[in-house]
Amino acid sequence: MKITLSLTPILCFITLLTNAQLKTLTPAKQMAKNGESMFEVSNKLNGDALIDRLVTQRRAFNNSRNKSASQLANLPAAEHIFDRASLTTITFEGLDYFILNNRVIGIKGLALSNEVLAQITDKLMLLDKVQYDYCEKANNEYLSANTNFQNIRNMDRWFFTTLKIFNTTVNDIASFTKNATPSLSVAANISKMTHPNIDAWKEKQIDQALVQLEK
Repeated sequence: MKITLSLTPILCFITLLTNAQLKTLTPAKQMAKNGESMFEVSNKLNGDALIDRLVTQRRAFNNSRNKSASQLANLPAAEHIFDRASLTTITFEGLDYFILNNRVIGIKGLALSNEVLAQITDKLMLLDKVQYDYCEKANNEYLSANTNFQNIRNMDRWFFTTLKIFNTTVNDIASFTKNATPSLSVAANISKMTHPNIDAWKEKQIDQALVQLEK
């Protein structure tokens, strides 16, 4: 009986400590850990439509390319896909990605480890940064006193190609979920995906990518 009584305060303390730790978890961290949906408290974006808009508005601008002041006023601004300071849900290929502070902290319906989420983040954030940089460089060239349209064409090509690689990447991730154990499939396959290499596309695949984007 004495042993039981001496353990009771310790067990109560552990229970209280555990409950306190759980309460200190932010909703975002709880969601990422449990794979729960937080649609009711997050901003929502259609990622597929966002990519289409970036491509369409750039192509429309290029179709009337010149350096008139009126046209430059409509120069499409460089835009990040994942630059979201508050918790945001972005949907790509049917998967809902939870984004916070430029990181993928969860995917709806999937139980993914921090390591897997970090790998997904690294791939997608790299592509987001590259597409933004190419768009910004092309814009700066337009605004240059001595505009070089060949440089602009090159920057636009890599911009379009990067978005094409981005679409391929999210499509591949979505394909991993098309089986009975989607979480395990994503975890097993994400590390096998080649890290996005923009330079590798420059020689062999850019023409094909541009043709597909034009369709």
